[in-house]
Amino acid sequence: MDNLYSWFLSNPWQIVFVLMLFLFVLVPFLLIRHRIKIILHQAVHWRELEKNIQEVGQEEVRYLPHPTNHVLASVLSKQKGTAQADAVGPALDYLAAEIDSPIRILRSLSYLSILIGLLGTVTMLAIALQEVDIISQFKADILQNIYPINAVAIGLAVAIFLSYSWYRHKGDQFLLMTARVLGRLRTDLLAGADPVLLATLEKVGEKFTQWGEEIHERYLEKVNLLLQEVRELNESIIQVVTATVAGRQEEDQGLVPLLRSQDAKIELLTQMLYQGYARLFPGEEPEWEKAGAGSEEKILADRKPTAERTQAKKGFLSRYFR
Repeated sequence: MDNLYSWFLSNPWQIVFVLMLFLFVLVPFLLIRHRIKIILHQAVHWRELEKNIQEVGQEEVRYLPHPTNHVLASVLSKQKGTAQADAVGPALDYLAAEIDSPIRILRSLSYLSILIGLLGTVTMLAIALQEVDIISQFKADILQNIYPINAVAIGLAVAIFLSYSWYRHKGDQFLLMTARVLGRLRTDLLAGADPVLLATLEKVGEKFTQWGEEIHERYLEKVNLLLQEVRELNESIIQVVTATVAGRQEEDQGLVPLLRSQDAKIELLTQMLYQGYARLFPGEEPEWEKAGAGSEEKILADRKPTAERTQAKKGFLSRYFR
């Protein structure tokens, strides 16, 4: 303890900067931290309100702490559990500002702590250099009184910034819960509107509803008739197609035996032509076997010369007319 007291007496500038950190950083940090904790502790009241928010009115929220009472009083209407539609947004903005303002001050305090530490380092270094006439007289022992204040300031800034991050997270969670609770309120969209206007709008709404139902019934009946006609047309088409297929099958059944008999006749005719050709030209292969089907008659006509056909006619007549 005596060593610390003697160190402070021998380093008055260190005491000055320590007092600056205490007065301008640490004390405001403790006060603002207390204010933030008071606001965030009101989450208990919001959890209780969430259970029976439909039965909460302006009388029930009068004795709640600030800013909860201000938010609920500006949101709730005269009816219990009913919120004014145009007041929810500004109320949430006000609550966000109440939470965000002290939290942002914490971040500023962390920056201020670093600046005070840098100022103390520069000041102590300048004082140390003033006491040295020649640069060769500057020793490392002199630096022992320069950087401690900077280290203390940086450590304090880190602690404050960590607190800022934590309270930022808690504040966001608190705002989300508040928005969820206010979202469960019924909305009084037409609060303060003219009763005559409301009655007129209600009558117009009923009339439009009636017109809509009539139009729906009318067009629904027409659509049903159209669908019925389409079904009947579909059944007729199916019947026509079925009858056509059945008739074609009957025609095919009668045509197949006829085609088979024609094939048999053609085959028999081919055999007869082959036999006739073999008699006319014994030992030779019919040329239609080489030329393909359908060329028998042409080959036979071309193969027999005209003179031979004439000679055959003369021989036939000479039998009876000599």
